[in-house]
Amino acid sequence: MRTVFQHFSLSFHVPEGSVHEMNQQMFRRGDAGTGPSTMDSRYIFEDVPYGLVSTALLGRIAGVPARLHEAGIALFSGAVGRDLAGDNDLLGPLGLEELDVRSLERLCLRGFGG
Repeated sequence: MRTVFQHFSLSFHVPEGSVHEMNQQMFRRGDAGTGPSTMDSRYIFEDVPYGLVSTALLGRIAGVPARLHEAGIALFSGAVGRDLAGDNDLLGPLGLEELDVRSLERLCLRGFGG
């Protein structure tokens, strides 16, 4: 398993260092990245409701709260003035909020029909 620093170095072809140093090297060579330039991005309006919210729920069920995910959900929701957790229309019908960790394990092994 590679570290995040090794991954960054190998993916972006820069000498391994801190993320700041590697970003500086990329910037100096003219590779400023191609990330979103506005808040109207799938990284907020898809990844938060369907990625962070789902992960946070699984953490709560497992008894291992994903506090940074929860904080991210709250911060992004506040930044865009919208309940991003409420935008996830898949979790409610699945009824996962009512599960304990054993029930979740059973669901993962047997599926909804088992």
